[in-house]
Amino acid sequence: MSGLLQETLLASATVRLFGREFIGLTLNPQGLQPAGEGANTPLASVLTRGEPKLARIYGFSYQGAYYKLAAPAVFLVHGEGTHVPPSTDPVDLGISGVEFKDETFAEGVRMWAYADVDLSVRIDISTGWLTDILLAPEIGDANNVTGGGAGDGADIAERSSFAARSSFVARSSFVGRPRQR
Repeated sequence: MSGLLQETLLASATVRLFGREFIGLTLNPQGLQPAGEGANTPLASVLTRGEPKLARIYGFSYQGAYYKLAAPAVFLVHGEGTHVPPSTDPVDLGISGVEFKDETFAEGVRMWAYADVDLSVRIDISTGWLTDILLAPEIGDANNVTGGGAGDGADIAERSSFAARSSFVARSSFVGRPRQR
C-alpha cells in the first residue's frame, strides 16, 4: 500500500500496524497454502494475496488512538508498507491515524493498514532459559500424560480442596480456632 489513507466511511475500521520488516524468519509460499479439503479458504486468501512477508510490530493505531504493544510481536503483512517519516518530519494523519503531533516515530518505521475484521497471523517469540520459557509455564499435572499425576507436593497442595480453600483447613472449628463453649 502506498500513499495516504483517506477519510472514508470505513476509516474508523482501519487498523494501522507500525513496525519494520522482520528478516529472522522467512515465509515459504507452499506453507501458506490450504492444508487439504475443507481448509480455511478466507485465511488462505489473506495469507497468499499480494506479497506476504513478516514484520515486527511495535504499536498500532485504531479509531484515533495509538497503542504501544507490551512486547513487540511478529505479524504477517503484505507489501513494503508505507514509509513513516522520522521524528524530524511531521507525520500525516493519513499515515498515523492519530491527530497528535508531539509523539514521533523512529527512522525506518513502516505502516501497514488493514480492516479490523481482516484475518492475520501473529507470532510471539520468546527467548531465554528453557526453565523460564518452557519448563515453568508448561510442567504440571494437568498436562503430564506420562507421569501418572504425581506432582512435587507443592503442586498438589496448591490445587487441593483440602488446602486453603476447604472448610476443613484454616476456616473450620477443627483447626486454628478455640472451641466455643
